[in-house]
Amino acid sequence: MVVCSRDRATLLAEALPGVRAALTDDDELVVVDSASRDQSVADVGRAHGVDVVRVDQPGLSRARNAGWRATTAPVVLFTDDDCRPAREWRDAARRALTADDTVGAVWGSVASEGGSAGGFDLLHDDSRSPVEATLDSDLIAIGHGANMAFRRDVLESLDGFDEALGVGALLASAEDKDMFWRVLRAGWRVRSAPDMVVAHVRWRDNREALRQMYRYGVGAGALAVKRRRLGDRRRLIGRELWHHGAVPAARASRRLQPTLAAAAVVRTAGFIAGLRRGRRIPLRGEHFGG
Repeated sequence: MVVCSRDRATLLAEALPGVRAALTDDDELVVVDSASRDQSVADVGRAHGVDVVRVDQPGLSRARNAGWRATTAPVVLFTDDDCRPAREWRDAARRALTADDTVGAVWGSVASEGGSAGGFDLLHDDSRSPVEATLDSDLIAIGHGANMAFRRDVLESLDGFDEALGVGALLASAEDKDMFWRVLRAGWRVRSAPDMVVAHVRWRDNREALRQMYRYGVGAGALAVKRRRLGDRRRLIGRELWHHGAVPAARASRRLQPTLAAAAVVRTAGFIAGLRRGRRIPLRGEHFGG
């Protein structure tokens, strides 16, 4: 099980007891110190008796790759330092992955703890109905890195997360969406596990939440470029600009919800920036890189 943290020792300290409680004594737990500016994240991990892996370059994908490669378990779970797993979280993830050997990845529900910043929540999937993803699915509705699990052999066969994507990297986010899409593309099934639940702690103010929406847009734009290069002929750009930009912005404006309208506009601006950035970076196989 992997938790990545960068300069958020307080959130990590609050998360680890709950993570520990959801695991068994035989489970591996790795904290990745993702290029933190001081030793506080590592100190918190060691104080809780957790293996700590230090990554000197920032980037969430880089940290996640270092984390799962430091484990040996056949099933690898990921959550964030601002999430609090339910007691049955680990068992629900393992059941969902091991009950069917065609399933390569699962995602769980993320409920908001303490309300949502500014009237909207960055992680809002609290659905209790199971969902089966396909290559035709809108990736915005398929899981997120705050609560996901993979078969180890799937991570190995796909060379892990794309390190150009994700917070701290040039392409800012969407490493989770990209990974789910590549798992599907490789012929595995990807589905939700509604009983695999974490609570997301509210800590962002409106300004930081809007910055994060911009980063989400950047990652989505870059991923659209990658998918197009790899032969996906769906109308990805038009769907993004219309269904996740113009439509929600107009709806929020009509309902006098300026924060929601701003979120849609900011995400669209990020998406356009992500298209431009992604087009400048060649692919190496299914990963961005030289």
